[in-house]
Amino acid sequence: MKLWYSDSSPYARKVRTVMYYHQLQNQIELLQATSGMDKNSPHNQDNPLGRLPALQMENGEWLYNSSLIAEYLDHLGSQPSLYGSGEQRWQILRLHYLADGVLENEIAVIPEKRLRPQSEWWLERHQQIFQRTEQSLIAIAQSIDVFGEALNIGTINAVCAIDFLLFRDDWTHASQHSAMASLKSWAEKMNARYACLNETYPK
Repeated sequence: MKLWYSDSSPYARKVRTVMYYHQLQNQIELLQATSGMDKNSPHNQDNPLGRLPALQMENGEWLYNSSLIAEYLDHLGSQPSLYGSGEQRWQILRLHYLADGVLENEIAVIPEKRLRPQSEWWLERHQQIFQRTEQSLIAIAQSIDVFGEALNIGTINAVCAIDFLLFRDDWTHASQHSAMASLKSWAEKMNARYACLNETYPK
């Protein structure tokens, strides 16, 4: 199998964390893209969406969505599933997609902040995203209480989101959110406790 990824992508980190958790790294060739936005990057030759991560399965077919890739790798793995079962599965997935929504909102505006002069920014939209992230992080903190420091796809994605927001603090202003101090402390404990998270910390 082949995995196109970026060190700084929280979506790719989620997938790589699942890979390390299930000890699948010897079965997957890691192909690092230097720039997801570069149309000439080799990953765009294999990947019609141009998104990272993208996984080529052993049959040659590609999977393009990080949530789909993570679930596929969890299916292949021999460790206990990260998705839970019964009623707990829905709690896990609720946290997972809450964190995914935060990332989708924030990542949508980062290219504008990076590549356009500030005079051209859509400031009203940026403020709306900041407010939505504020409320969403409070909801994430409440959801985490159910799991503590247990490892599952929900807590993995929450760590990925928290670390990414802080990694890109110049653009997200994540450190200003009211729930971020406690979430940062929790994420640090998770990173220290689980090698699969520590191994994939954003660079």
